[in-house]
Amino acid sequence: MLKLRRFHLEFNMRQLVALGLSVSGAVSMCAWAQEAIYRCGHEYTNAPRDVRQCERMAAQAVTVITGTRPSPPRAAASAPSASVTETRTSPETPRTAQPQQAERDLHARTIVGQELEKARQQLTVLVQEYNDGEPVKWASESRHHQRYLDRVSALKASIERTQRDIDSLQRELDRRPVVASTRAP
Repeated sequence: MLKLRRFHLEFNMRQLVALGLSVSGAVSMCAWAQEAIYRCGHEYTNAPRDVRQCERMAAQAVTVITGTRPSPPRAAASAPSASVTETRTSPETPRTAQPQQAERDLHARTIVGQELEKARQQLTVLVQEYNDGEPVKWASESRHHQRYLDRVSALKASIERTQRDIDSLQRELDRRPVVASTRAP
C-alpha cells in the first residue's frame, strides 16, 4: 500500500511539473493583467491615495458581459422612397382606424362612467351606515364594545377608500376623450 501511494504521489508530481510549465505562463499573465484592488470606504480603486486606510480585496475572476450593439443608421432617412410616402399619406388608413378607435374610446368611457356611478352609490350607502361616526349598534356589539369600535373604524376606512376610488375614476373619465357617436342615424 505504501509503494502504491508513493507511485501515485510521484506520478501526480510528474504530471504537475509537466502541466506547471504550461500553466505557469498563463497564471503569470493573469496575475500581471490584474492588479490589486483596494476598497477605500465606498470607492474601489487600484491606485489608492493611502494604502493604510484601504482594505485590499481578494482576487476574483473578472466577468465581461457584452452589451447590445446599436443598429446601423438608416441611409434612406434623409430621402424617403416614393412607396413609403404613398403609404403614409394614403387616405384609407386613417379612415379605417379612426372609427374603430372612436368606438373603443366610447366603450372605455362608458365602462369608467358605470364604475364611477357604482362607487358613488356605494359611498352613499356607507355614509348612511356610518351616521356621522355613530352607527347603530348591532345586538352582538352590545356586550363587546371593541367589536363596535372595530366596525366603526372599518366603515370609516371604507368611506375613505371609496372616496379615493371615486376621485381616481373621475380623473380617468376626465382623461378620456369625449367622442361623438360615429354611427350614422
